[in-house]
Amino acid sequence: MTTYYENNHDEIKELLLGHKITNVDLEKGTATLDDDTVLELHGNEGCGGCNSGWYDLTVLNSVDNIITNVEFLDEPDEEYRERGGLYQIFVFADNQKINFATFEGSDGNAYYGSGYSIKVRKA
Repeated sequence: MTTYYENNHDEIKELLLGHKITNVDLEKGTATLDDDTVLELHGNEGCGGCNSGWYDLTVLNSVDNIITNVEFLDEPDEEYRERGGLYQIFVFADNQKINFATFEGSDGNAYYGSGYSIKVRKA
């Protein structure tokens, strides 16, 4: 099993390019590619006693067409600076930009980390 993090843009892009996302389960945080590769998407788990560092997977979408490009949003925009952080993975398929995955949370005091991880299980 291989694990990628929010800063592994090139590796995540390579993983998704040329594939379809055939099945997703937001509750379990899993997505399956057309070659039966399973992606387990996890938000950062932060402090055990407060909200610092916790990120939740809030959006997960399937993609019926071949993915031709991947973009990332890793910097909170002005809207999120006041209340928390936002990480998004966008894929392009059939000339459409699709929000594949969104993680929302808060760095809080920044001691407990930020972002997300994707564990990859090959079929």
